[in-house]
Amino acid sequence: MKECADEKIIRKYLSGYAKDIKIETVDTIDSTNDEMRRRAEKGEREISLLIAEEQTKGKGTKGRSFFSPESTGVYMSFLLRPTYTPQECTFLTTMAAASAAKAIENVAGIKLQIKWVNDLYLGGKKVGGILSQAHLSNGGKKVEWAVVGIGINLSEPEGGFPGELKEIATALGKKDGKIKNRLIGEIVNEFVLYYRNLTQKEFIQEYSERLLGLNEEITVKEGEEEYKGIVVGIDEMCHLKIILPDGREKILNSAQ
Repeated sequence: MKECADEKIIRKYLSGYAKDIKIETVDTIDSTNDEMRRRAEKGEREISLLIAEEQTKGKGTKGRSFFSPESTGVYMSFLLRPTYTPQECTFLTTMAAASAAKAIENVAGIKLQIKWVNDLYLGGKKVGGILSQAHLSNGGKKVEWAVVGIGINLSEPEGGFPGELKEIATALGKKDGKIKNRLIGEIVNEFVLYYRNLTQKEFIQEYSERLLGLNEEITVKEGEEEYKGIVVGIDEMCHLKIILPDGREKILNSAQ
């Protein structure tokens, strides 16, 4: 029998700053990110966490969907009200990816890779992802709120992944689901600790050690231009560093 997210059990695994956050679990919702955005507009507190067993309209980046069937994964979103600058808040995505990857390694003994910027990979296939959204005010100078969603496939759905997902998606393989609450607790611990000390950028090392494609050639598309480069790491702003064929270093930001 699969384990469902349970606030009381999750709290047993929390430590430090994480003990003070608000946690709510629900069975089914359209999207944890969408719901936390709605709650943000209604004044929901920082730091709040919403966890769902199933999403009917799970969100991915660039308008894509995130397949979120019942009881096969971790689907959760944090609501934050940062005092950090908008530039500092751009680290939330990489911070969340590092938090999830480190927690999975601690709990399940599985070392994931991170595809820059926001995808978690296992064996060459996507096993999870991060979606960060924010609302700015004061002419873009203040972050009113930010929502950070984390989705992880714990086990394959009955009958396997549908359609094109069969070729690109995978799961941690924990079919009994018995690690869910412990894993969520560990993600929360890592995430909140990094968040409280965001400007120290301690997550960058964890992220860098798991960077997918390091020292490999990639193809970059910028509008109609296309070129190749060798991935050599990320910089202190979490931008991707590549070496072009002529030896020059080029920095890519997440908008590219």
